[in-house]
Amino acid sequence: MKVVLILITFLLFNFLKSQSIEIRSFNLREFDSLIQKSCPMDCDIKTYHNSNFISFKRNDSVIDMSYHKGEISSMRKVFGNYRVWYEFHPNLKIKSKKEFLEGISQIGIMQVGIEREYDTNGKIIHETDWENVPYDTDIPGPNINVWQIVNQIKKDFNFDILFDESFFSIQIYQDEVTNKVNYGVVKFISDNNDKLKLLTYYYDGENGKFIKKSKSETELPPGGLVHY
Repeated sequence: MKVVLILITFLLFNFLKSQSIEIRSFNLREFDSLIQKSCPMDCDIKTYHNSNFISFKRNDSVIDMSYHKGEISSMRKVFGNYRVWYEFHPNLKIKSKKEFLEGISQIGIMQVGIEREYDTNGKIIHETDWENVPYDTDIPGPNINVWQIVNQIKKDFNFDILFDESFFSIQIYQDEVTNKVNYGVVKFISDNNDKLKLLTYYYDGENGKFIKKSKSETELPPGGLVHY
């Protein structure tokens, strides 16, 4: 297990390191070249019947590029459950960069890293460090970094937030008893018979130690939901 954990940490480190290589503009030449080799589905470069969009694999990531002449273009890099979103001005200079941990739940997405916004010349005009934002007014966020929780839960329960397809969401909450700001990592169990079953692991936001885990069951509308 220790070898696997070291390997996962190494892969994550190398991917995050690759993000430090700044993308300054939308690569229209690459987009035009790749779209010539594309097909709607079931090939290495897909369009899904969208002439302004391509999706392809590169190294350990899936990359989506969307080009709109004279409008906002975008690119997304997907590495397991970690995503990096880029937007580009009409002049193709970078407009913004955002990073997320994203599981099955569309309402449980956690923004991570440093969000940056740029002017039309590519100059940074605003930054937000999402791993150091307060939980609420006069309530600081957790002391422990989200990536420490990623490593700790892998060590404790062999639950790999980065690559496990059962990863549902990760949340920050304030404990009603201790007032600590902690983490809740949610794992999808099943949604059979219109019942959503989840398993949540709770971690202390001050020291990163495991607190407890609990199961939950929620009634769904007949036929379930399109997404969570």
